[in-house]
Amino acid sequence: MAYERTPLRPEENPSAEERVVTLISLLRRTNHRMVDEITERLEESGFPDSPPSFHPIFENIDPEGTRLTVLASRAGLTHQSVGEVVVELERRGYVERIPDPSDGRARLVRLTDDGRALVRAAIQHIGAIEQEWTSRWRSAGLEGDLRFALAAALRDAD
Repeated sequence: MAYERTPLRPEENPSAEERVVTLISLLRRTNHRMVDEITERLEESGFPDSPPSFHPIFENIDPEGTRLTVLASRAGLTHQSVGEVVVELERRGYVERIPDPSDGRARLVRLTDDGRALVRAAIQHIGAIEQEWTSRWRSAGLEGDLRFALAAALRDAD
């Protein structure tokens, strides 16, 4: 896909005459493309019912299970919205709610066998997608380890 020449940094052209393509915009577009690729590949490998809205749950659930409030906090989503997704994931057979052994009043959200199979497939696809994008970035001039740099910057920001 061809793009018109737009300034890559806001400081390159402070006027409002041209559209400025920010790093935030480029990261968001890259994220959308990568998520679309994961969703397509999961559908092709037998998981047609795993839309992107489910991904934050799968990304943040611990093997032994995770409390809903912790899932919401990790995903940066509201308790209510995560609760709605978990209800749908339960209905589809990907997660179950079990008593929290450390607090009988609380419940954990835990992957079922089908949920673990989906996560295993997703991890394989994600690895391939990340390798493909890393090749694109290197071809475009990126040097170094982008994952390491992003992780370090996020740790520093926290």
